[in-house]
Amino acid sequence: MQRRKFISTLSKSLAVFPALSFVAFDNKDFVIDEIKVYRYDINTVRHFSWGTWYNRQHAFIKFRAGAHHGWSEMVASTNNPDLDIAEWGTFLEPFKGMTVKEAFEFITDEQVDANSKLSVGQMEVIEMCLLDLAGKIAQVPAVELLDMTEHRSVPGLYTILQKDLDVISSQIQAAIRLNLNSHVKFKMFGDTKLDKRIAILAREALGDESMILADANRGYKNWSSVEQLAEVMKELHHSGLDAMEDPATLSVEQWIELQKLVIPLKLVPDYPLRPAWHGLKIAQPGMGAVFNFHPASMGSLRDLNPFAKKIKKFNADIMVGDDSLVGPACNVWQQIAIGVGALWVEAIEKEQDSDAYLSCVKSKPTYRDEKGYFAADFQPGFGLELDEQRLEDICRHTLVH
Repeated sequence: MQRRKFISTLSKSLAVFPALSFVAFDNKDFVIDEIKVYRYDINTVRHFSWGTWYNRQHAFIKFRAGAHHGWSEMVASTNNPDLDIAEWGTFLEPFKGMTVKEAFEFITDEQVDANSKLSVGQMEVIEMCLLDLAGKIAQVPAVELLDMTEHRSVPGLYTILQKDLDVISSQIQAAIRLNLNSHVKFKMFGDTKLDKRIAILAREALGDESMILADANRGYKNWSSVEQLAEVMKELHHSGLDAMEDPATLSVEQWIELQKLVIPLKLVPDYPLRPAWHGLKIAQPGMGAVFNFHPASMGSLRDLNPFAKKIKKFNADIMVGDDSLVGPACNVWQQIAIGVGALWVEAIEKEQDSDAYLSCVKSKPTYRDEKGYFAADFQPGFGLELDEQRLEDICRHTLVH
């Protein structure tokens, strides 16, 4: 009865967060009294069309309010092994001492403030912690607070960010070994000859049943008309691609024109949709077949369900992307992918990169089902519980506010 009573109050909430009533959270029992940041280091090399990550420094962030806590994660820096996590984490300091309600209202005000001192990524991880906290306080899954209602499992998207064909071949075999070969993504580099070789290799190794996505990170620059760019995309489709994410820097009108010209290749707009409140305004029917919700770039998880509903009215689909995440945020984004009925989710825990983190996990709602897809037994908040003593042992630095 108490759970039903709480859910019934959700429709009476403040305009800044339509799915949640803050009445219960604006008191001293729900003050954010501790903030912790764990620095988690990774030395896996990742190649992009614009450069290379040789190492990266992740931040696992925890907000505590009394007996409850919320987790989030973001990439704090790349190619910066000397990162000072204390200096990096100063943007979190104002939230200590706020109630959960005050913190939500603060980042909502920041969202519409042109002079905001918070980055989109910072806003997003703060909100992620707060949603986890609010859900645990109310004993309601965070996806319910976000009014996300789907429950079907979602395929994981295995991502290969390499340009060496031998390395790509070995990573394809790893995807097969891990039963993550139904949906595989390859980085492309704006070099038609190289990109075609990658597409051909991928299709030959994975077979006809796999969905093969490429991401060029807007790497195709040497074109003077949409028709010319379309011919390149058609070549890549014939070489094995099913979908192409961000082939070039395009206007909305050019996206629409290009998608018409390259059917059945599916275009996947990503960069134009960032942050979510911008993408929600500018997204148009026909500018892609699949729209990417890109972690660390959406700014607000609260905009995702309205955005998903708009996209589905186009008869288009949704994917959840990645920001090379390895820890708590994978659990969050997998639940969001399930909740909005995404075609696939790229934000999945990664072999080697996530191993040390996973040794700290006491429990989490997300798991891989018998099909190898990502599923969830939803728990209050985002449901993650970690062994923090173990986490402190494996992290180089810990910051406490």
